[in-house]
Amino acid sequence: MGLFHFDLYSLPFRVIAFVIAFSLHEYAHALAAYSLGDRTAKNEGRLTINPLPHLDPFGLIMILFGPFGWAKPVPFNPNNFKGNKRLGIVYVAAAGPVINMILAFIFLLLFYMFQAPFMIEIMATWSDKVIEAIQLTIQYCVFINLGLMVFNLLPISPLDGSKIVRYITPHRWDRFFDKLDLYGPWLLLLIVLLPPFRSILVIPMEMTLKVLESIVRPIALQLFL
Repeated sequence: MGLFHFDLYSLPFRVIAFVIAFSLHEYAHALAAYSLGDRTAKNEGRLTINPLPHLDPFGLIMILFGPFGWAKPVPFNPNNFKGNKRLGIVYVAAAGPVINMILAFIFLLLFYMFQAPFMIEIMATWSDKVIEAIQLTIQYCVFINLGLMVFNLLPISPLDGSKIVRYITPHRWDRFFDKLDLYGPWLLLLIVLLPPFRSILVIPMEMTLKVLESIVRPIALQLFL
Protein backbone atom coordinates (compact mmCIF):
# COMPACT_ATOMS: atom_id res chain seq x y z
CA MET A 1 0.00 0.00 0.00
CA GLY A 2 1.60 3.27 -1.09
CA LEU A 3 1.62 6.39 1.02
CA PHE A 4 -0.74 8.15 -1.40
CA HIS A 5 -2.73 5.18 -2.65
CA PHE A 6 -6.40 5.86 -1.94
CA ASP A 7 -9.55 4.04 -2.97
CA LEU A 8 -13.17 3.85 -1.90
CA TYR A 9 -12.61 0.62 0.01
CA SER A 10 -10.03 2.29 2.26
CA LEU A 11 -12.32 5.25 3.02
CA PRO A 12 -13.53 4.24 6.52
CA PHE A 13 -10.02 3.29 7.63
CA ARG A 14 -8.61 6.61 6.40
CA VAL A 15 -11.38 8.53 8.17
CA ILE A 16 -10.69 6.79 11.50
CA ALA A 17 -6.95 7.37 11.15
CA PHE A 18 -7.40 11.00 10.13
CA VAL A 19 -9.79 11.76 13.00
CA ILE A 20 -7.33 10.32 15.53
CA ALA A 21 -4.39 12.15 13.97
CA PHE A 22 -5.88 15.63 13.62
CA SER A 23 -7.80 15.56 16.92
CA LEU A 24 -4.68 14.85 18.95
CA HIS A 25 -2.56 17.16 16.77
CA GLU A 26 -4.80 20.15 17.48
CA TYR A 27 -5.29 19.15 21.12
CA ALA A 28 -1.49 19.14 21.54
CA HIS A 29 -1.32 22.71 20.19
CA ALA A 30 -4.07 23.81 22.58
CA LEU A 31 -2.51 22.03 25.55
CA ALA A 32 0.92 23.54 24.87
CA ALA A 33 -0.56 27.05 24.67
CA TYR A 34 -2.61 26.48 27.83
CA SER A 35 0.46 25.20 29.72
CA LEU A 36 2.26 28.42 28.77
CA GLY A 37 -0.53 30.54 30.25
CA ASP A 38 -2.78 31.23 27.26
CA ARG A 39 -6.46 30.29 27.65
CA THR A 40 -7.55 31.31 24.13
CA ALA A 41 -7.90 27.75 22.81
CA LYS A 42 -9.55 26.56 26.02
CA ASN A 43 -12.07 29.42 25.93
CA GLU A 44 -12.98 28.49 22.35
CA GLY A 45 -13.52 24.84 23.22
CA ARG A 46 -10.38 23.59 21.48
CA LEU A 47 -8.66 22.07 24.52
CA THR A 48 -10.27 18.70 23.77
CA ILE A 49 -9.68 15.47 21.88
CA ASN A 50 -13.26 15.65 20.58
CA PRO A 51 -12.75 15.93 16.79
CA LEU A 52 -15.83 18.09 16.12
CA PRO A 53 -14.43 21.45 17.35
CA HIS A 54 -11.26 20.83 15.31
CA LEU A 55 -13.00 19.77 12.10
CA ASP A 56 -12.44 21.75 8.91
CA PRO A 57 -15.08 20.71 6.32
CA PHE A 58 -12.86 21.25 3.27
CA GLY A 59 -9.92 19.53 4.97
CA LEU A 60 -12.16 16.53 5.70
CA ILE A 61 -13.36 16.43 2.08
CA MET A 62 -9.74 16.39 0.93
CA ILE A 63 -8.87 13.41 3.12
CA LEU A 64 -12.02 11.60 1.94
CA PHE A 65 -11.58 12.15 -1.78
CA GLY A 66 -8.15 13.69 -2.27
CA PRO A 67 -4.55 13.00 -1.35
CA PHE A 68 -4.45 14.82 1.99
CA GLY A 69 -6.44 16.80 4.55
CA TRP A 70 -6.23 19.15 7.51
CA ALA A 71 -8.08 20.53 10.53
CA LYS A 72 -8.88 24.05 11.79
CA PRO A 73 -5.82 25.76 13.27
CA VAL A 74 -5.93 26.22 17.04
CA PRO A 75 -6.03 29.93 17.99
CA PHE A 76 -3.55 31.22 20.56
CA ASN A 77 -2.28 34.56 21.82
CA PRO A 78 1.47 34.62 22.47
CA ASN A 79 1.09 37.83 24.49
CA ASN A 80 -0.35 35.61 27.24
CA PHE A 81 2.64 33.27 27.29
CA LYS A 82 4.90 33.09 30.30
CA GLY A 83 8.55 33.74 29.56
CA ASN A 84 9.99 34.10 26.06
CA LYS A 85 7.06 34.74 23.67
CA ARG A 86 8.88 33.71 20.49
CA LEU A 87 10.10 30.47 22.05
CA GLY A 88 6.55 29.85 23.30
CA ILE A 89 5.27 30.03 19.72
CA VAL A 90 7.90 27.46 18.72
CA TYR A 91 6.77 25.14 21.52
CA VAL A 92 3.11 25.44 20.53
CA ALA A 93 3.87 24.93 16.84
CA ALA A 94 6.07 21.90 17.50
CA ALA A 95 3.54 20.21 19.81
CA GLY A 96 1.30 19.03 16.95
CA PRO A 97 3.98 17.32 14.83
CA VAL A 98 5.54 15.81 17.97
CA ILE A 99 2.28 14.12 18.99
CA ASN A 100 1.85 12.79 15.43
CA MET A 101 5.34 11.28 15.62
CA ILE A 102 4.46 9.64 18.94
CA LEU A 103 1.21 8.29 17.50
CA ALA A 104 3.01 6.90 14.44
CA PHE A 105 5.44 5.14 16.78
CA ILE A 106 2.60 3.64 18.85
CA PHE A 107 0.61 2.44 15.84
CA LEU A 108 3.68 0.96 14.16
CA LEU A 109 4.36 -0.94 17.37
CA LEU A 110 0.74 -2.17 17.26
CA PHE A 111 1.26 -3.21 13.64
CA TYR A 112 4.12 -5.48 14.70
CA MET A 113 2.16 -6.71 17.72
CA PHE A 114 -0.56 -8.04 15.42
CA GLN A 115 2.08 -10.18 13.70
CA ALA A 116 3.21 -11.73 16.99
CA PRO A 117 2.51 -15.45 17.58
CA PHE A 118 0.23 -14.80 20.56
CA MET A 119 -1.91 -12.36 18.50
CA ILE A 120 -2.08 -14.76 15.56
CA GLU A 121 -3.38 -17.40 17.97
CA ILE A 122 -5.95 -14.97 19.39
CA MET A 123 -7.07 -13.86 15.92
CA ALA A 124 -7.54 -17.45 14.75
CA THR A 125 -11.18 -17.22 15.80
CA TRP A 126 -11.75 -13.81 14.17
CA SER A 127 -13.15 -13.32 10.68
CA ASP A 128 -10.79 -12.32 7.89
CA LYS A 129 -12.71 -9.07 7.37
CA VAL A 130 -12.28 -8.01 11.00
CA ILE A 131 -8.55 -8.77 10.91
CA GLU A 132 -8.14 -6.87 7.63
CA ALA A 133 -10.10 -3.87 8.97
CA ILE A 134 -7.92 -3.66 12.08
CA GLN A 135 -4.68 -4.02 10.13
CA LEU A 136 -5.67 -1.43 7.52
CA THR A 137 -6.75 1.05 10.21
CA ILE A 138 -3.43 0.65 12.00
CA GLN A 139 -1.49 1.07 8.75
CA TYR A 140 -3.36 4.23 7.85
CA CYS A 141 -2.84 5.53 11.39
CA VAL A 142 0.90 5.16 10.83
CA PHE A 143 0.87 6.74 7.37
CA ILE A 144 -1.49 9.62 8.13
CA ASN A 145 0.26 10.57 11.36
CA LEU A 146 3.58 10.56 9.53
CA GLY A 147 1.97 12.55 6.72
CA LEU A 148 0.59 15.19 9.07
CA MET A 149 3.92 15.45 10.84
CA VAL A 150 5.96 15.88 7.65
CA PHE A 151 3.37 18.16 6.02
CA ASN A 152 3.14 20.44 9.06
CA LEU A 153 6.92 20.66 9.41
CA LEU A 154 7.29 22.15 5.93
CA PRO A 155 8.58 25.72 6.42
CA ILE A 156 5.65 27.16 4.47
CA SER A 157 3.03 29.49 5.95
CA PRO A 158 0.65 28.84 7.65
CA LEU A 159 2.07 25.44 8.63
CA ASP A 160 3.74 24.72 11.96
CA GLY A 161 7.14 24.47 10.30
CA SER A 162 6.97 28.09 9.17
CA LYS A 163 6.33 29.22 12.75
CA ILE A 164 9.17 27.09 14.09
CA VAL A 165 11.66 28.45 11.54
CA ARG A 166 10.44 32.03 11.86
CA TYR A 167 10.52 32.26 15.64
CA ILE A 168 13.86 30.56 16.22
CA THR A 169 15.49 33.16 13.96
CA PRO A 170 16.27 36.76 14.99
CA HIS A 171 13.70 39.56 14.76
CA ARG A 172 15.51 41.12 11.81
CA TRP A 173 14.32 38.22 9.61
CA ASP A 174 10.64 38.99 10.26
CA ARG A 175 10.21 41.18 7.17
CA PHE A 176 11.59 38.40 4.99
CA PHE A 177 9.08 35.93 6.47
CA ASP A 178 6.25 38.46 6.07
CA LYS A 179 6.91 38.54 2.32
CA LEU A 180 7.36 34.77 2.12
CA ASP A 181 4.06 34.17 3.94
CA LEU A 182 2.15 35.74 1.03
CA TYR A 183 3.12 32.82 -1.22
CA GLY A 184 2.59 30.06 1.36
CA PRO A 185 -1.00 29.06 0.51
CA TRP A 186 -0.21 28.90 -3.20
CA LEU A 187 2.82 26.69 -2.60
CA LEU A 188 0.72 24.37 -0.46
CA LEU A 189 -1.89 24.04 -3.19
CA LEU A 190 0.83 23.03 -5.65
CA ILE A 191 2.20 20.42 -3.25
CA VAL A 192 -1.18 18.94 -2.31
CA LEU A 193 -2.92 19.01 -5.68
CA LEU A 194 -0.18 18.42 -8.26
CA PRO A 195 1.48 14.96 -8.21
CA PRO A 196 4.89 16.18 -9.51
CA PHE A 197 5.26 18.38 -6.41
CA ARG A 198 4.13 15.65 -4.04
CA SER A 199 7.65 14.24 -3.80
CA ILE A 200 8.30 17.09 -1.36
CA LEU A 201 6.06 15.10 0.99
CA VAL A 202 6.58 11.53 -0.19
CA ILE A 203 10.38 11.44 0.01
CA PRO A 204 10.69 12.69 3.63
CA MET A 205 7.72 10.49 4.63
CA GLU A 206 9.40 7.41 3.22
CA MET A 207 12.70 8.32 4.88
CA THR A 208 10.98 8.97 8.22
CA LEU A 209 9.09 5.67 7.97
CA LYS A 210 12.35 3.78 7.39
CA VAL A 211 13.96 5.44 10.42
CA LEU A 212 10.88 4.77 12.53
CA GLU A 213 10.82 1.12 11.46
CA SER A 214 14.50 0.74 12.34
CA ILE A 215 13.66 1.94 15.86
CA VAL A 216 10.36 0.14 16.39
CA ARG A 217 11.25 -3.25 14.89
CA PRO A 218 13.92 -4.17 17.50
CA ILE A 219 11.58 -3.05 20.29
CA ALA A 220 8.75 -5.14 18.83
CA LEU A 221 11.05 -8.17 18.54
CA GLN A 222 11.89 -7.88 22.22
CA LEU A 223 8.29 -7.36 23.30
CA PHE A 224 6.25 -9.59 21.01
CA LEU A 225 8.31 -12.09 19.02
